[in-house]
Amino acid sequence: MKKALLILFFTGHLLLIFFQSIWTTIDGFWSFHYNKRPYIPVFNLLKQNQYTDPYYFLTGTDTGYGFYGIHASTEKYVRATYLDSLDRVIKTDRYFNLSSTNGISRLEGYASFLVNYVAETKKIIEADTSSIVDNSPDVLNLRTDYKFRKDYVVKTLKWLGKKEASDLSGCTSYKVELLTIVPVDIWERKERKTKPKIYVVQEGTFPVQ
Repeated sequence: MKKALLILFFTGHLLLIFFQSIWTTIDGFWSFHYNKRPYIPVFNLLKQNQYTDPYYFLTGTDTGYGFYGIHASTEKYVRATYLDSLDRVIKTDRYFNLSSTNGISRLEGYASFLVNYVAETKKIIEADTSSIVDNSPDVLNLRTDYKFRKDYVVKTLKWLGKKEASDLSGCTSYKVELLTIVPVDIWERKERKTKPKIYVVQEGTFPVQ
C-alpha cells in the first residue's frame, strides 16, 4: 500500500512538472507575441497561483523556465549614467567603482534580486481583487505594502548612484537603470550577428543633492 501511494505521488508530481514546463512555455510565448495570456479554466487551476504556490515553492517546481525558455532573461545588471547641467553624459558606470570579483558578483546578484522583486510586486498587485473603494484596514495595509515595495526599488536605484554623483565634478544629475538582457529567439534570428535585446525593467533620474 505504501509503495503504491509513493508511486502515485511521484507520478502525479512528474506530470505536474511536465504540465508546468509546457504551460510556462505556452504562456510566455502567447503573452510575448500576442500581448495576452491564454485562458483555459481547468489548466488555470493547476498552474502556479496563490493556491498552488506553497507546493511549487516547497518542491522547487517553480524554478524552471519551461522546455525552451523563449525570451527568458539571462543577465540582470544596474547601470548609472552621470549627466552635467546640459544633460550631457559625463560617465557611464555599470560596476559603481567595484573592482573585486566578489563585489561585482554580489552587485549582479542584487540586480537579479531587484528584477525579481519588481516582477513579484507587479504579480501581487495584479492578483489583488479588492475594490478601489474598499477602505477596510486590511486593504489599506495592502496598499501601504504595495507603496513600500515600489518605493524600495526607486530609493535603491537613487542610493546606488548617489555617492559617485556627489563626488563627480560637474555632475548635476544621474540616471540609474535596472536592465535585463534577453537572448534573441533562435527561431526568429536571421543573422548570427543579431545582438541580444536589452530591456529597462525600471529607471530613475535624480538630481545631485
